[in-house]
Amino acid sequence: MNEEWVQRLYGLLLQQMKDGIILSDADGNIVFVNDAAEQIRKIKRDEKIGKNMLDCHQESSREKVTRALQYLKTHEGSVFSRMVTDSINDKYYENVYTPVFDEEHTLQGIAVLSRDITERRKAEENKAAYQRAQEIAHEAIREQFHGLIMTSMEMLANLLEARDVYTNGHSKRVCDITTKIYEQIYGINEHYLDIQWAAKLHDIGKICIPDAIVHKPGRLTTDEYEVIKQHSKLAGDIIRPLDPGSRIWPIIRYHHERYDGNGYPDRKKGKEIPEGSRIISIADAYDAMRSCRPYREAMSFEQCLDEIKRNIGTQFDPEISEVFFELANTGSID
Repeated sequence: MNEEWVQRLYGLLLQQMKDGIILSDADGNIVFVNDAAEQIRKIKRDEKIGKNMLDCHQESSREKVTRALQYLKTHEGSVFSRMVTDSINDKYYENVYTPVFDEEHTLQGIAVLSRDITERRKAEENKAAYQRAQEIAHEAIREQFHGLIMTSMEMLANLLEARDVYTNGHSKRVCDITTKIYEQIYGINEHYLDIQWAAKLHDIGKICIPDAIVHKPGRLTTDEYEVIKQHSKLAGDIIRPLDPGSRIWPIIRYHHERYDGNGYPDRKKGKEIPEGSRIISIADAYDAMRSCRPYREAMSFEQCLDEIKRNIGTQFDPEISEVFFELANTGSID
């Protein structure tokens, strides 16, 4: 086979390929530029042949190019690609760099293949933008649905309380105190509405407890108390499937846990208990003491504060208790 003909065939092949091809010798001096490289990279062959690859890059990028070329020269068989943004021409290119070694493992040159990926890149960007827009739209729908469901649950909780003169309005008052404490600590942030919903719905589980126990006019027996203790777990179970982000149901489930670990349903303690639960715990206890019950009169403001003070560190979180007392003593909590 005629070697000269083979070499000419190789040259024609490289020249006619759709990908841009630039070849350099082992020292980085450019020896070949095909037509596609001229078109894709907006360069002129005659101006690049004989020049060093470094001279084809801006001064600010030469240190990085030197590092890349050195890596190629010392890693036979290595190939790496880089995306290049041409902001002037609004184009994107993918450059693939590969070293060329001979059979003696001696570097003979470096090949750079360039491909115009502008259409693909913009299609990917448009797809990503569309997907993000869809996510935002879906999230808006989910939030609307979530709000609708939570509002329905709130109405149900209010109907449940309205059947008993002693508990009517309890969840609303607990919500008011809870949000005051939370806002005092954090202001109004992205979790503000979550803790409001949790406070409004913290007793929704009582819908699953027999009326004879929920509305019993006297004190509960030990067995009855064990039944009603299930309401926080049941409330969590009710809200959990409606709360895919798990932002609300854990707060509800654990609002009867105690700081010392002697609460229910899971005997969590200290900071294991969600902060929202620890806030609702003190708000719930305070409103229960301030309200009349069939077996006792409402406790005075001072009596309630004394009782909460006695249970700091056992039932109640000390830090949250401090915020509660600040609000109570300055008239923000009645």
